[in-house]
Amino acid sequence: MSRLNLDHLALAAARIHAADEVRRDPAVVKAAKRFAEDGAQALRSGGALAREAQSSWRRHSPLAKGTGTDE
Repeated sequence: MSRLNLDHLALAAARIHAADEVRRDPAVVKAAKRFAEDGAQALRSGGALAREAQSSWRRHSPLAKGTGTDE
């Protein structure tokens, strides 16, 4: 039974080593940096969109134009 545990441990160690090699691969590192930059840009663009939509709503809102009917 001890043999099975050692084999399992060796396999787990090999997988950890392989995962570390993948994590440090230059192409993976470059893609991860690009993904982070793209995500940050998407958040900035989304914020700009929200601000523009809010500003446009204020400009076009019937209440802003004073055309609302108060009865």
